[in-house]
Amino acid sequence: MTEQKSTHARWGLNRTMIVFSFAGVFAFLYLRTFLLPAIPFVAIDDQVLFFARAVRIVHGQVLYRDFFELVTPGTDLLYAGAFRLFGIHAWIIEAWSICVGLALFSIITLIASRIFRGPLVLLPGLLFVVLDFNSGLNMTHHWYSTLAAMAAVAVLTGGISLQRISVAGLLCGIAALFTQTQGALTFAALAAYLLWRRPSKSQPASVLRQFTVLLLPFIFVLSCVLGHYIYKAGLRVVFFDLVVFPPKFMSTIEINQPRTYLDQIGGYASQFARTHKLTDLLSLIPVVFIYATVPYIYFLGLYQLRRKREVLPSTIREGLVLLHLVGLALFMAVINGPRYFRLCTVAPPAILICVWLVSHQSRAQRFTRNLLWLVMALFALLLPMRRQTQWHATLNLPIGRTAFNDAATFHEFQWLAQRTRPSDFFFNNSAVSLYLGLDNPTASEFVTYDEFSRPDQIAAIVRALRNHPPNFIVLLPKTMISSEVHDHASGFRQFVYDNYSLAQILYADHSLYEQEIWERKSNPIIGPSKPGY
Repeated sequence: MTEQKSTHARWGLNRTMIVFSFAGVFAFLYLRTFLLPAIPFVAIDDQVLFFARAVRIVHGQVLYRDFFELVTPGTDLLYAGAFRLFGIHAWIIEAWSICVGLALFSIITLIASRIFRGPLVLLPGLLFVVLDFNSGLNMTHHWYSTLAAMAAVAVLTGGISLQRISVAGLLCGIAALFTQTQGALTFAALAAYLLWRRPSKSQPASVLRQFTVLLLPFIFVLSCVLGHYIYKAGLRVVFFDLVVFPPKFMSTIEINQPRTYLDQIGGYASQFARTHKLTDLLSLIPVVFIYATVPYIYFLGLYQLRRKREVLPSTIREGLVLLHLVGLALFMAVINGPRYFRLCTVAPPAILICVWLVSHQSRAQRFTRNLLWLVMALFALLLPMRRQTQWHATLNLPIGRTAFNDAATFHEFQWLAQRTRPSDFFFNNSAVSLYLGLDNPTASEFVTYDEFSRPDQIAAIVRALRNHPPNFIVLLPKTMISSEVHDHASGFRQFVYDNYSLAQILYADHSLYEQEIWERKSNPIIGPSKPGY
């Protein structure tokens, strides 16, 4: 009890304010992910790929050997563990958003308590939840790597010892188990920090000891987990999926190129020019906040650190240096495709530094600080209200009752739910497969019309579909092909055209294009695989 009281005193906050803030964050996240009283909204975007792969693991398939994955296995294993523990239910999918949001809020607030005093301790975490995390409620591997990286920062801002350095190295290894690049670059940032803060008279042996203590748990974690999959799937397969494929083929996709940063800024600028409603204008505020802070806040912060290096307490200065190094490392991990969502996932260090820059008592800083409080409070009230009151519908699906706020998505799920049964084969839409309990007979989650879908993958997909033909296949229209040179999916499309007929064309509000649902013909010409397929 004495320790708790001293902690609250150090933060300059009473117990009521701390409990109220955590309760408020929980309520905000719950109202954004669940329709009252307790119906989870449907998950969309890339997160469903990881949940779908987790189901495969639960059903006995082996990652990399039985299905394709281009990142380290942490996210798939985490979700598979939850499904094994609680069963495959829709509420578990959305509950992860609440858990990760609360965990990051806690860690950001802990770090803030070592830099600020009073209510300002809560501002970075609240800004993160309301203006950042809410914009990226897409529980992919990025969030978990950032969570582990921020936990490592929290460990080292509490003091430097061999034990703390070892824990930080372990957390870097965990970060690398979710996103290989984020974990590796965070490790490099921590190594640079230890090198920077060494006393000028320290022996080289002490620095080497610290680096060794940081490195060993990092290597141990990766060796144990990846070694298991190398044994199961083979070194060649794991090396290709994790090391060769991402830089060689992901970079050919437009959204995974550095220019996507300017393209998205241009897109938001044109959206602003066309905005006529107040709600549309307000929706751009989080976008402006993220683009204004990541990565530019680091350069402004480093400049201020250099100016104030003589007056800042050493513990605060060291913590801020660590935040800058880790923040820049996380940004470098997404610089190959810095679209808005990815910037959101690496923004926590930038938000902490932003609040530090406005934490002093000049008139301009007080005004900016008060403005941030006001915007955060406004969005904390409006966003849950809007989610609960906007159009919605619900369906009883095989994994539980689910809410929809997009009419086209609702129609798609409803249409297919009426025509399929759990364990039916289905291909090319992981969200539908996940929520309707359908089985994907191939080793890939989807087909694209670019370099992402390799010729050997397409051939394997067609072979699997011939052996286990689904009643329904989702197909993107051929107009989605950006370049015939990079399109390897012609064999897949021809298989669909020969054996399926177009049943529905659906236009989802959250999608940039329509989806075609093709139904298996009553007399298909499926037969022995053609050479190459």
